[in-house]
Amino acid sequence: MTENESKTGRLGLRRALGVWAAAAFVVTNMIGTGIFTVPAFVRTATGNGLATLGVWALGGLIALSGALCYAELATRMPDAGGEYQYLSHIYGKLWGFVSGWISFLVGFSAAIAASSLAAASYAAEVFHWDARALVLPGVGITKGSVAAALLIAALAYFHSTGIRHSGKLQTTIAALVVGAIILLVLAGFATGRGDVHGITQSSTSSGLWWVALIQVSFAYSGWNAASYLAGEVKDPRHTLPRALVGGTLIVTFLYLALNILFLYAIPADAWKPDVAIGKQAAELLFGQTGATIVSSIITLTILGSVSAMTTAGPRVYYAMAGDGLAPSIFRRLGREGGAPTASILAQSIVAILLVLTGEFGNLLTYIGSALSLMAALTVAGVWIVSRRQKTNGPNIFRTPGYPVTPALFLLVEVTVFIQGLKSNFWPTFAALLTIAVGIVIFYVSRAFGWLHDETSTPRTS
Repeated sequence: MTENESKTGRLGLRRALGVWAAAAFVVTNMIGTGIFTVPAFVRTATGNGLATLGVWALGGLIALSGALCYAELATRMPDAGGEYQYLSHIYGKLWGFVSGWISFLVGFSAAIAASSLAAASYAAEVFHWDARALVLPGVGITKGSVAAALLIAALAYFHSTGIRHSGKLQTTIAALVVGAIILLVLAGFATGRGDVHGITQSSTSSGLWWVALIQVSFAYSGWNAASYLAGEVKDPRHTLPRALVGGTLIVTFLYLALNILFLYAIPADAWKPDVAIGKQAAELLFGQTGATIVSSIITLTILGSVSAMTTAGPRVYYAMAGDGLAPSIFRRLGREGGAPTASILAQSIVAILLVLTGEFGNLLTYIGSALSLMAALTVAGVWIVSRRQKTNGPNIFRTPGYPVTPALFLLVEVTVFIQGLKSNFWPTFAALLTIAVGIVIFYVSRAFGWLHDETSTPRTS
């Protein structure tokens, strides 16, 4: 790395994030509504409290395996863009483009839209207003959708001011989220209103183990958040591995702690797969104020997740534009903070349009499988770059447990995907179709000269 690149990434972004700020993006991007809803499905699928904890621990191990592999790739290619950078360098621009277009249309934009609507819904419960009340009856726009759109716009404006401000905000939110969850767990046990035997008690099992693991994997998604910001972290060799691994371990610990609390609070025969288990547990432990407490924590966690995605996603499109695989305007950087302002604006516009007009719950379900396939393809790249680059410099982080670590990740991901095809065919198959459409778009765009596939320098606006 040159002296100039130690201050700015190869693509012109400013290196300003330390370990804690980078880890904060991982933590806030991972923790969302899933941990307060998915445990109910997992418990009914396994039929046993200890088995439930085992599934969540396995999910954490899978996420950690992926984080370790990404840490090596991130130190070998310490630039913005995450999977786009890795897939482009390892397999060629086609697979980088496919990853990037999936990220833009759904992986980030639709996820931001869905999460913003969820944040508005939970905030409405806390502040007692009707998120479903219509503002424009003719087009179905509600107070919740307007609030979600305003949240997206506000965060887009804030994160356009620069990565230093983004890092400080994300660190603050992460600290509040972690602190709130720890307090919830400690206070819940302190009430003495639960039963520790619930952790080991058994009940009827649905037997949907692999579907449960898919659900858990989605709850852990986001462990790769810091890799998207690789071009903006200080000392990538040390910062990226610590942020990816440290953030993933923190979330795994919190998830296990919350599951133990839920098992303590809710009797074995009261678990149902479609119950908002976080609220139910809080009501049993804290009374009627419990739902408000959990709704407040969920609102904060979703806010952090939306904020993290608002920052991470645009780095993908910025990197693509630098390689001629996205409109050149996405290369524009803000003069003051050096953030990819045009990419942030474009992503936010798509997200707001989805908030105001879209029905995308099913879309997010199937695209999760597509993103999982992209992650599996990326992790497989660790073997390829290790063979290509025989020598490893002092700035390269080597994956602990290689080659077992990437093999574990791939084994579970492929098995889960195959099981998904068997148990929930159409959404899973749609993920393959989405990737196929991306390949067609790439070659058609190349044929018409819309993609230039060349590296260009960033511009400021």
